[in-house]
Amino acid sequence: METNNKDKLLKDFFSNYKQEIADNGFTAHVMQKLPEETYRGWIVWIFAAIGMALTFYIGLQSGLVDHLLVLFKHVPVYYIIGGVFCFPLLGTAGFYFSQTKDYHLI
Repeated sequence: METNNKDKLLKDFFSNYKQEIADNGFTAHVMQKLPEETYRGWIVWIFAAIGMALTFYIGLQSGLVDHLLVLFKHVPVYYIIGGVFCFPLLGTAGFYFSQTKDYHLI
């Protein structure tokens, strides 16, 4: 509660003694000089592909894939189908959270 009072006092102080400084086109001039933002998202996809390939290679070499195939033979089909149908939900949630910057999990 004390923090809220201090915040309110600070906001009141700065709003009462606020001074405007003449811009004279400085901001527009600086914004024109800034370089354009380039898309670098492809780097993530390259490293993701390399990581997936490396993981699959290690899984094949260690015999993990063979063990997983034997394990899936004993799992009921309904569990596998349920797991596959969860992928679109998880993909949609992942896409939403990657596009939205103003989310709060808690």
